[in-house]
Amino acid sequence: MNKEEGLLREILEEHANNPCGQDELCDISHSGEWKSRKTGNLCCVQIQVHNDQILRMVARVEGSALAKACASIMCSELEGKSIESARTTIQSVEKWIECGEAPEHWQGELVVYQSLVQFPERVDCATLCWSSLKNALEG
Repeated sequence: MNKEEGLLREILEEHANNPCGQDELCDISHSGEWKSRKTGNLCCVQIQVHNDQILRMVARVEGSALAKACASIMCSELEGKSIESARTTIQSVEKWIECGEAPEHWQGELVVYQSLVQFPERVDCATLCWSSLKNALEG
């Protein structure tokens, strides 16, 4: 394993063991969930939005450590961002996973998605939270 792979693994392990976005939210403005047909994993997302900015986000996952880590990374990277920025990030992740089309720049810890595409059997876990977020923003 090279240094980059080790770092990406460390990021995922840290988020799986100490997930962000687990607090209780009041005044929820958006919520959505997604259940994987493949694995049965479930993710529920709740968001507090004010003036088109994501103030707080919670993503609770019933599933694998990878699904929990990816949900934690999503929460930590999108809090404070605009709804439009969240939609753009969802599209970037989808394009990378589905088409291999990488964004110009992965923001922060979303860099882990660079390596996750190499494991097609884990894509379902890696995208669970993003499907939930997409439902929350569309609903």
